[in-house]
Amino acid sequence: MLVPVHRLHHWWSLLLPAVYRITEIAITIKLPGEQRCATIPSIAAGGRRSFVCNGMIGRLINVKLESTDTGSVLTMCELEAYGELAAPSPSFSAVVSGRGVEVVEKKLCCSDALFYCRDFYWDLLSIRSEEEQREVEGVLRNVSFPLTEHVWLGLRRYLKADTWFWMPGATESYNNFETKPSWWSSSRCGAMNTSNEYSWWDRPCEEHLHFICLRDIQPNKKRVEFYSSARP
Repeated sequence: MLVPVHRLHHWWSLLLPAVYRITEIAITIKLPGEQRCATIPSIAAGGRRSFVCNGMIGRLINVKLESTDTGSVLTMCELEAYGELAAPSPSFSAVVSGRGVEVVEKKLCCSDALFYCRDFYWDLLSIRSEEEQREVEGVLRNVSFPLTEHVWLGLRRYLKADTWFWMPGATESYNNFETKPSWWSSSRCGAMNTSNEYSWWDRPCEEHLHFICLRDIQPNKKRVEFYSSARP
């Protein structure tokens, strides 16, 4: 895939037409920048360098200028990305309040479920209102495979605090916890019960559950950053 690029400011982003397993990125550039699979110390004007990404999976390729100088401009002649289509696990597709969602037929711990959603889609699902809660309940009732007792949502609790937040960056205050867990007696990861009550519960983060991904990219939402030493 060859992409012509012109004068930019401090960052540039490419949305691929689907999810790919990226093996290599080649950049022709004039000022240093940064990307997910490598740090570029310098490339001479008109020069070209390639970076091996070791099969990183994703849909967004970002190039960002390290300099905070407002006068600095990121200038690239072209960017080439090489890879192959990456196939996600089977899932059940639906639409909730105009947003595409995927109930994934794969059991993962909470952090791995988050990375999976961010690799193949956008993020774990946030639920912003009672109306959306009822729509999600309808989706789970119609899923074509047997579900675990709970399914992961993008719901996390602050360390040593009773405050819960959404990893996709949603700020809505809707709450559907059966009983609101306290930080000293609860796990930090939130899931939805898949029985008839469909309430939210705190669950051990290492538990392997099915999960719900938000499929559509939300360009105006700032996701909560998440890192793991087990993930390169």
